[in-house]
Amino acid sequence: MTIYRAGPLLDSRSNLDLVRQRLGAVCWMLTIVYFLVQPVVAAAWDPAYSFADNTISDLGNARCAPTGESWRPGTFLCSPRHALMNVAFVLVGLFTAAGALTTRGWWPRHRLAGAGLALVAVSGVGAVLVGLAPGDVNMPLHLVGAGLQFPGAIGPLLLGLATPGERPRERVFSLAMGVVGIVGCALFASGLHLGLGVGGAERLGFDPLTVWTVVLGVVIWRARSAQR
Repeated sequence: MTIYRAGPLLDSRSNLDLVRQRLGAVCWMLTIVYFLVQPVVAAAWDPAYSFADNTISDLGNARCAPTGESWRPGTFLCSPRHALMNVAFVLVGLFTAAGALTTRGWWPRHRLAGAGLALVAVSGVGAVLVGLAPGDVNMPLHLVGAGLQFPGAIGPLLLGLATPGERPRERVFSLAMGVVGIVGCALFASGLHLGLGVGGAERLGFDPLTVWTVVLGVVIWRARSAQR
C-alpha cells in the first residue's frame, strides 16, 4: 500500500497563496495611477480645472460643452485628455477588484474581512463603469458606477475591525481610512460640503479607499516578500 504525504501538497498550496497575495499587493500598489494621472489631465483644462469645485468625473467628460446638470446648468466643461482619465478609471477599478480577490489569504477567516473585501471589489467594479461610461455620454450607467463606489468607503473599516491585534498600525490605519471615507461620502451625498466644495467633499469620500489600497499593497508586499 502506498502512503501519500500531505506535506509537499500543503507547501505547494501555501506557496501558491503567497504568490496570489503578492500579486494582489502589486495590483493595489498600482492603484496609485489614480493620483498620478489626475494632475496631468487637469493641466490641459481651459478654463482651469478646480479640484474643489469640479467633480472627479468631470476629468473624464468626453465632450467640450455646457453641462445640463441641474445643480450647475450651463457650466462649460472641457477635458482634452479625457481618454487618459477614463483609462485610469478602468485600470484602477480592475486593480482594486483584483487585489481584493487575491489578497484574501492576508486577512483572517472572519465574516467582517470577507464582507470588507467584497465591498472593496464592488467599488472597483464601479470605477470600471465610471471609466467606460463618461457622465456626458451615458449618465445612467455612469451613476450606477459612481453609486457602487460608495460601499468602498466601508470596506477599510470592516477590514480594520477584522485585522488581528498584533498588527495595530495596520488596524488603526484601516479604521481611520474607513471613518474618513464614510464621513466624506455622507457629506458629498447630502450636499453639505463644509467649505470643501463638491469636488473636495467627493474626494474626501472616495479617495481614502485608494490611499488605503496603495498603503496596504506596500504592507502586504513587504511582509510576504520577507517570507520568500
